[in-house]
Amino acid sequence: MTHRDLTIAEVLKDPLIRQVMRADQISVTGMANLLQDAARRQALASSANLAPIAHAAARAVPQADLR
Repeated sequence: MTHRDLTIAEVLKDPLIRQVMRADQISVTGMANLLQDAARRQALASSANLAPIAHAAARAVPQADLR
């Protein structure tokens, strides 16, 4: 089975995500801006070869097991 990330458009249309956005009082425009900014930062980090540093920092933070 293969996994792929959702596109921003798919995220904004997802019913569960929309419910969470409603509960958190986040507008579609606000969420779209947040996701676009995150994508832009990720692209910059990748192009500057900073992605390994970001992944190392993420590993330092304990992660909850959501399985």
